[in-house]
Amino acid sequence: IPKDTSVFLGRPAKPMPQPLSDAIGEMVRGIPGIHEAYLPQCYVKDIVDPPAQILVLVLDNADDRTVLDAVGQGLSGVLPQGVHLDVWPLSDGHSLLDTIRGTRMQIHCAAVSETKPWWRFW
Repeated sequence: IPKDTSVFLGRPAKPMPQPLSDAIGEMVRGIPGIHEAYLPQCYVKDIVDPPAQILVLVLDNADDRTVLDAVGQGLSGVLPQGVHLDVWPLSDGHSLLDTIRGTRMQIHCAAVSETKPWWRFW
């Protein structure tokens, strides 16, 4: 998407069936490196036109081919024949994340692992 292009994100008027979004959420939960996943509605004139749901992934490294390949394989097993879902990998801190989180279309959030203080040995 070219820089300075308007990107509209929100809750879908007609979301995908719940069993399908549940299956996508289950699939991304099984892939290490995905911290958050969302299924918001997106519209970008001449690029995502008409508006469609997309899969937004928050990763340590948005260019991690291993994670993206695993997601591609997982989607091929989850999506019905002929159905396509754009995947947007983003790094934490991306300028669109607050808007995406505001859609309340989260399907996955990795648990933050509890770390022991450096002084605790047991």
